[in-house]
Amino acid sequence: MSEPEDLVLIPGGYRPASQVHEIAPDHTLRVTEESIQELDPSGKVVAEYPSVPESPDDEPLMPGNVSLGPSDTLAAEAVPAALGEGWIAYAWWFNDTGQPVSTFRTTWTVPPAPSTNSGQTIFLFNGIENATWIVQPVLQWGPSDAGGGNFWTVASWFVDGAGGSAFHSPLRRVSVGRHLVGEITLTGTTGPKFTYNAKFLGIPFTSFNTFPIFQLKHCVVTLEAYNPVLCSNYPATSHTSFRGMEILTGTTHPALSWTPTPLITDCGQNVTVVSNANPGGQVDIHY
Repeated sequence: MSEPEDLVLIPGGYRPASQVHEIAPDHTLRVTEESIQELDPSGKVVAEYPSVPESPDDEPLMPGNVSLGPSDTLAAEAVPAALGEGWIAYAWWFNDTGQPVSTFRTTWTVPPAPSTNSGQTIFLFNGIENATWIVQPVLQWGPSDAGGGNFWTVASWFVDGAGGSAFHSPLRRVSVGRHLVGEITLTGTTGPKFTYNAKFLGIPFTSFNTFPIFQLKHCVVTLEAYNPVLCSNYPATSHTSFRGMEILTGTTHPALSWTPTPLITDCGQNVTVVSNANPGGQVDIHY
């Protein structure tokens, strides 16, 4: 009997290490009927990954497909989670305008470090998802399969939540107090499929291009956490503001109504919609 494969942590939870792939900044992905191919700048196939069955349904991938479980590859001294983990709190808006989202941009500030480190990982991001994929520029505290530690880092992720492939840009370290602008843009259409780019504006090597997928309709801003033991494992501040929020469908700013959704409240976590303005909206996620 073969040994079970090590699980690793990424946004969306745990999955086998063989399914998580860092894509070099100058490489691209191409999907075929048989596989997902990674191409170098010359167009040569340098790696192939299993294809992912896609669903055209409008149900969102996350948080229903978050995968919870222990990871053999994380720090051995990490204490098992004593608090809730997974998607902790988020706000969402569903695009039913009939026009695809062409831009989703929001600004937030890298918060203070947690006052206590217990091997926890915190993810903060804006993202767009469909029933199969989520595209997300992610701020990370702590370790994940992409790297990291007791400091803040950023990367863009393209994740299948059904236990399939997950891809990410290289991890880049950022400082407390830095203003981040996470941006997801529609870059093209191929029949019924759409291609997207996610990046942090002004931070090199965080840009990530998808291959053609079904339209992304669910916009979210999210706090996600794994292995929290104490409430002091969260950032040492009351909340993070996702501000200056802007969504375009084509060249139009649609009317927005964000829905606050606190899932886990064991440390008083909450979500406040400060403004539904577009542009200029604001959602605060409280720790």
